[in-house]
Amino acid sequence: MNLSDFVTKIADEYKREGRCRTAETYLSTLRSMLSFHGDSLDLSSCFTRDWLYSYQEYLVTSGLSRNSIVFYISRIRSMYNKAVKQGLVELQGGLFEHLFTKAIPTMKRAVSSNTISQINEADLSGYPSLEFARDMFMLSFYLQGISFIDLAHLRKTDIYNNVIVYQRRKTSSTVNIAVEPMAWEIIRKYESQTAGSPYLLPIVSGIISADMQRVYTNALRTHNRRLKKIALLLGIKEKLTSYVSRHSWATIAYHEGVPTAVISEAMGHQSEEVTHIYLKSFDQSALSKANKMVISAILKVSEKNQLQRNRLKKTHRLDEHERLRGG
Repeated sequence: MNLSDFVTKIADEYKREGRCRTAETYLSTLRSMLSFHGDSLDLSSCFTRDWLYSYQEYLVTSGLSRNSIVFYISRIRSMYNKAVKQGLVELQGGLFEHLFTKAIPTMKRAVSSNTISQINEADLSGYPSLEFARDMFMLSFYLQGISFIDLAHLRKTDIYNNVIVYQRRKTSSTVNIAVEPMAWEIIRKYESQTAGSPYLLPIVSGIISADMQRVYTNALRTHNRRLKKIALLLGIKEKLTSYVSRHSWATIAYHEGVPTAVISEAMGHQSEEVTHIYLKSFDQSALSKANKMVISAILKVSEKNQLQRNRLKKTHRLDEHERLRGG
């Protein structure tokens, strides 16, 4: 069977299920395989030790990072398992033994509570597009580190009795989030822009279409570009991306004493091997408590900064008074 036909069928099935991002990962892997081999490739040709090893060498010499190579090899292994299950190819023991199948730890993407507070307090009223990016960054943080793709696809019907219930697009795990006042403030700020739209926030188009993946990809690219500008404007040395709010929530939660298992559940890490062994069923009160603790940590920093500013103002006034008396 032709590889292109096989993978396209897999992608179409994922699209019908609404998992467009997963479908795109298979299609991007297909494009990579064809760029190495050529336009025509059979399943029997690519699922061999020699072909797979040569393809991996091609990726290495192309300058891809280790984790990018792991991404492609993992998708090919998934294709292979599906082909075996359908009886299209024979099962071969150890086919992926000598390939890159394990990701290596990447650089930390979290920033400190001080930096989160700085972003939150910044006056960006003169830059509407940057203010929107900042608000979405903070909303992601306030909603238990929800990923940008899940934030963008939240629907108004996902909120019931002050709780958001949604399925992660990456893992299909269900996540519950109690909406805190600071999150409500941002949501209501953009309510007028989502009138007539099924989506909670004005990140993606209100029209559901087959081209939604392209719309989302453009929105993510724009969001990250704006976050980069915010970092430059505020003198933040760390790289700001949509992932930073998510990773920062988890890191701050950990330092505030939130159990690792609660963090895993709050972020919907059910399918990740690193956190899977910790997962248990936590009630909503435990998750709400975790989120309150993280938000409280930011508020403490903001209050501390305000006290320092007040003290400086008071000192300045006293100095000015003494100067005038002496004059």
